[in-house]
Amino acid sequence: MSAKEVKIKTKETKTIHALISVVIMAALMFICIVAFGADPQVPLVLGCLVAGIVAAVIGYSWDEILEGMIDGITQSLEAVLILLLIGVLVGIWIASGTVPTMIYYGLTIINVQFFLPASMAICALVAFAIGSWGTVGTIGIALMGIGIALGLPAPLVAGSVISGAYLGEIISPLSDATNLTAAVVGRNVFDVVKRMIPLAAIAFVISEVMYLVVGLMSVGAGVDMGNGAAELMEGISSAFNVSPIALIPMVVMVVCIVMKVPAIVSMLIGALCGVLVALPLQGAALADLIEISYYGFVSETGLATIDTLLTAGGMGSMLYTISIVIIAMAFGGIMKSTGQMDALIRPLVSKIRSFGPMNALASVFCIVSNVVLPDQYLGISVPGQMFSGEYDKRGIDRTRLSNALLGSGAVTSPLIPWNTCGIYCMSILGVSALAYAPFAFFDIVVVVVTIAAGFFVSGKVRREAEAAHASSQSSTNEVPVQAEPEQLQA
Repeated sequence: MSAKEVKIKTKETKTIHALISVVIMAALMFICIVAFGADPQVPLVLGCLVAGIVAAVIGYSWDEILEGMIDGITQSLEAVLILLLIGVLVGIWIASGTVPTMIYYGLTIINVQFFLPASMAICALVAFAIGSWGTVGTIGIALMGIGIALGLPAPLVAGSVISGAYLGEIISPLSDATNLTAAVVGRNVFDVVKRMIPLAAIAFVISEVMYLVVGLMSVGAGVDMGNGAAELMEGISSAFNVSPIALIPMVVMVVCIVMKVPAIVSMLIGALCGVLVALPLQGAALADLIEISYYGFVSETGLATIDTLLTAGGMGSMLYTISIVIIAMAFGGIMKSTGQMDALIRPLVSKIRSFGPMNALASVFCIVSNVVLPDQYLGISVPGQMFSGEYDKRGIDRTRLSNALLGSGAVTSPLIPWNTCGIYCMSILGVSALAYAPFAFFDIVVVVVTIAAGFFVSGKVRREAEAAHASSQSSTNEVPVQAEPEQLQA
């Protein structure tokens, strides 16, 4: 036995060690984000420092701690590249008219009686392209004005906006939530999205029915739609050439997704198609498109709502998100490589024998993480890194873990008043999270669907794990050299 192996065996990471790291991290996040209104990067760095000190007390050297950080960050490199390309894609798709055309056609479906279901659908469509925060801060504000003009309660309208924004967030290969999840579970972002879509679709249908019923009960007779939607549509059509041709880049990218083209390649193709459409359809200059790729598109129509809505994209706009992803993955890398992650989760999973309870525990842990580590990225990355090893031990595909991370971690973040997502949504929509949370039907229903689905497919998951184990065993028993036929039969 080597000296290194002897050294490793002397290290014993206990649950109390992991709790110290997590509790101090939670306290730092609360103080910095809730009390001081700061961004999460600095408390995350301080959390890494605390986890490193705890690891050193346990007996790990600086080189081992650094190696853990590097391993964690390395897992996120593909996601970082994808996030940069998302910035390019959003900027180019706005310049090509793709995003404006999607919004324009979405606004045409607004109807007085069906405003709430339409609000959710429109926000989902926009969020698919530009993310949840961009949706809430742009089209969400416009829909709030229209809904209130209809006589609908503000919390109800805000709930439909939040529902749609986070539906689009968890099924889009362009969102930072899905790409962070893919990085955490070590899977392709398209595989993560494909696994999530059936659950999201079920929750979407249920939520739309709920909004339809509530909307029909809430909208008074003779209420006029007002000019909100018409003004938005007029502003978009005056600044862009709205045409089905503008949707070609999106169609091409959907085809790439269906054909399982790698995410990075698909986004490059989508961006290139956007350039080819922008040049003739919008009369854009190639030099401007190159600049937009990094700095993003800047709308200058003179209409505040349109300019806010369509000033977005560019690689530079993703650097904030990328910094959080890198630091969060570094924290997770320290926790995982020094045994703190295993020590924290071991008492929780030791008695679990099937997928249903494991999936439910992962989902609940995501919600708890959103409460005590008040940031969506940590609500995804910390539980993801904690449970990924347990899923591997049981032979469960990690994309099933991604369902819990998105279906419970990503969607509950705006419902918590002190979470960064909750703080943002409250400040933009002007409605308390406690007021709109009961009406964010999708965010609630998808959690229930995600947990229930775990029990429903538990038997199937067990069979998949057994088949994977049998396949692994047979591959390890293969003879490395070609044997004689008689020997194979024997």
